[in-house]
Amino acid sequence: MTSNRTAHRLLMRSIAPLIFSVALPLQALADPPEAAAAQGYNVNTFSSNFTLQTVDMNNTRNRGFKWYLFDLYSITAKSTGVLLRTDGSVTLIGDATGADGQLMSVSKYPGTDTYTGTAFGGGAYIEAVLHYDPALVAKAHAKYRAPYPAFWGLPMEGNIIAGADQWLGQPAGYIHDVETDFFEADYPTKPTAYGAGMHDWYGIEGKTCPPGLCGISFTNPSGERDPPAGTDFTQYHTYGFLWVPATPTTNGYVSAYFDGAPIGGTHEWTQFTDQAPTPVGQPWLFGRVDQQHIFFILGTGEGENMTVQSVNVWQQSASSNLIN
Repeated sequence: MTSNRTAHRLLMRSIAPLIFSVALPLQALADPPEAAAAQGYNVNTFSSNFTLQTVDMNNTRNRGFKWYLFDLYSITAKSTGVLLRTDGSVTLIGDATGADGQLMSVSKYPGTDTYTGTAFGGGAYIEAVLHYDPALVAKAHAKYRAPYPAFWGLPMEGNIIAGADQWLGQPAGYIHDVETDFFEADYPTKPTAYGAGMHDWYGIEGKTCPPGLCGISFTNPSGERDPPAGTDFTQYHTYGFLWVPATPTTNGYVSAYFDGAPIGGTHEWTQFTDQAPTPVGQPWLFGRVDQQHIFFILGTGEGENMTVQSVNVWQQSASSNLIN
């Protein structure tokens, strides 16, 4: 999500201290995708379909679920926008609450200042199997700009862990975080394309780059991804996203994959070690992501149904994740 509204919301935080817990048992799955295995991401640290056992449809916010109703910026999505199917898939139909999504992989934990769920750090290969109808997206966005079919992530830092997005060495309230977009059907005038990229958000809200935050998105190349001609998006396809962190001697990067094949450009960065602003033109642009822990969001707008069959994550291990 890249609107000023979303940028504005990135600073509206409300949860504090971080609690670590022992990782849940990992699920067995088939061999990792080729792109994951090439990076040593052989451990399936997250594997989920969508059932009453994996989705907290009653909004209990209890541990043990993999998905929770979207609840950020004082807006909670309605469960009526989440339709669980007998085959283990879920159809998201959106709702009128103004929520930017319907499901998240974390939730604020009731009665405490912490959370329940899973967020991911240290690099990963992230993959969702889904389908949607670009014609419905084009129709909905011909009249207004609203949430569109999307699978994306925000950092725990700042969004869930209050104040953890502070840019070190800068004035109080000067934040820095990176949004990750694995799949967004945000090209309504070009229904054969989708977006997959990142946005580097920074500054003091309303002051550094009024009215919201400063932000940099992918350019040269952009985050546009163009699947093969004739692709039927109303059928299931696999949307992959590879994140490899930088080290002192190697660049970090992200790449997108469609049905297992690379698609679009790769973006690289050098290691970010809290260098001073701004990130504009810097080799470490987007490198802040390597310090973050990303939680997932699945969502769509009204009239733009999206059906998700599964979400999987492969990593070297779950040791860098936050699980509570």
